[in-house]
Amino acid sequence: MSPRTWPVPVDRRRFLGGLAGGAAALGLSACGVSESGDGEDKGGDKAASTRRIKTDNGSITVPEQPKRVVATVNYDALMLLDLGLVPVGVPDGTAQRALMPAASYAKLKDVETIGAPGVPNAQAVARLEPDLIVDQFYKDKTAPLSKIAPVAFYDWGHSGALWHEQIAKMAEAVNRKDRLTSARRKYESRVKEVRRTYAKQIEQSTWAVLSGGPSGKFYLGSPLLTVLRELGLKIGKGTPKGDAGFTEKSYEELDVLDDCTVLLYVGQFDGSTPPTTKELLANKLWKRVPAVRAGHAYPIKHYGVACYSFALGAVDEIEAVLKKL
Repeated sequence: MSPRTWPVPVDRRRFLGGLAGGAAALGLSACGVSESGDGEDKGGDKAASTRRIKTDNGSITVPEQPKRVVATVNYDALMLLDLGLVPVGVPDGTAQRALMPAASYAKLKDVETIGAPGVPNAQAVARLEPDLIVDQFYKDKTAPLSKIAPVAFYDWGHSGALWHEQIAKMAEAVNRKDRLTSARRKYESRVKEVRRTYAKQIEQSTWAVLSGGPSGKFYLGSPLLTVLRELGLKIGKGTPKGDAGFTEKSYEELDVLDDCTVLLYVGQFDGSTPPTTKELLANKLWKRVPAVRAGHAYPIKHYGVACYSFALGAVDEIEAVLKKL
């Protein structure tokens, strides 16, 4: 699968693991530590003092204020940016113009790479002299890296945790809870504003989020559901009840969307559409779906929400749709 396409999720583990895998949608490339003037730490001497934190691989000792952090999956990198920290190392295929906001791409495009997602190169990691390594998917692969620096592992694939719970754990690992609080408050304020301004449109609409799949399949569900529900939007009956699951459907089951008045499907930041979703949009059965016929099916760039900056972007895109209702 091209690194510019979205993953093909048959369940939550496969979906999230796919995004983390670089050849999937947030396929987050990379090489040198990025430069910017907005206050992020870029490195420096390792912290002299330490503290103990709880992770899914046990209690570990980490620097009091980590500065040189290696992200072993794409989501880690995006979360660290939200916390004001540019990682010193990321997996191959992390910075993609089509798959992230320009500001995130600018910060990640020159960061050194450490090997393919799920297959970190220990020598490449060691050369970066990290004081902390973070991971959410590849416990067995990243555990040996603890000989280089502490590894904070927070299992996203099996835990059932939502994105905002995962970034809270990341904030604890890098000791940046204040940055997390600031980002969360900004997001919550924006959600309240949109709920108040578009209360009528929210009340009268029913939404679904989907992506195309292979062999005549499509998938209902996305981490974006958390944002939709916090905005008070009603979700269509065919979508998984929780915010973490995904339902596989065939094109012949597109009528499951008939109760929806608004559909959001995977878009990309360069305006393109992943091939599998493009196939879905060209299908004659898709064109018969009521929301599609009514002109209320829209691409959304911030489909793979993993952090508050992505969630804020999603709110902006959803607001633009609400204005049309």
